[in-house]
Amino acid sequence: MAKSIDLSVIIVNFNTREVTLACLQSLYEHTEGINFEVIVVDNGSADGSAEPLSKLESKYKNFKLIRSSVNLGFGAGNNLGAKEARGEYLLFLNTDTLFTGNILPHCAEVVRKDNQIGAYSCNLVNKDGSHQPSGGYFPNLGRLLAWQFFVDDLPLIGSLIRSIHPHSSVQNPDWITGAFMLVPAKTFREAGGFDENIFMYTEELELCYRIKKLGKKVVLDLSTSIIHLGGASGGSYLALTKEVEGMIYFWKKHLPSWQLPLVKFIFGLGSLLRLIIFGIIGTNATARKSYWQALRQLA
Repeated sequence: MAKSIDLSVIIVNFNTREVTLACLQSLYEHTEGINFEVIVVDNGSADGSAEPLSKLESKYKNFKLIRSSVNLGFGAGNNLGAKEARGEYLLFLNTDTLFTGNILPHCAEVVRKDNQIGAYSCNLVNKDGSHQPSGGYFPNLGRLLAWQFFVDDLPLIGSLIRSIHPHSSVQNPDWITGAFMLVPAKTFREAGGFDENIFMYTEELELCYRIKKLGKKVVLDLSTSIIHLGGASGGSYLALTKEVEGMIYFWKKHLPSWQLPLVKFIFGLGSLLRLIIFGIIGTNATARKSYWQALRQLA
């Protein structure tokens, strides 16, 4: 009788061939003591990713490649992988991550011991070992104002605000990044998976919101870490515009409708301020394009 799968690692690849292969190599080199499978969803890549990834099905045990003819987006791609997953726990892992130690048995055991954990992340670090913020608090009008007008960037004052995007990791966040998100399969199904209306960015925040509504908690474990390179499959322009779009969708879905005009107004002023500071005064072409696009979609 085949041994049951403890953990299903789900990776969505989109035009990140070399980064994905490096991630997989580090995963298999450093993981032992846990029965796991890996499911890679190729999201219609045009960089030749599918060919070398398909060869791994014969090289690695419990490795499966799922090919999509189109780019489904991050959430929908992960949902596709989760449908094929056999593990008791699901690990949603970005392609731009690298393992440097055998952390997965520890991570799975932390979640196994506490059935109140609905979503778990280890500590994310940069390639040089420096700390990387890995989550934050759910948005409300006050936190949105602090974010858009740089209040949470101020010394002393900023540290007192439960920011949507803190500059340092917090012990009890509302949400954690989707770069490394371990969720019990049962909880993921009960929550309904990722919302496929969010193509990319804020999808992990929205999922954590629904997980917490189930009475589960979100945990950031700083005792172990993984390298997160960041930005491999989405440029800063896409990140800026899609985050605004996703945050407005989150407000429409979960928060009072009367707040939505204020939210759009605050985002509009924040985008205009950034356009002036970074795009015009700072002469950053990407910033000009990003915040101009944000203003257009808010109009």
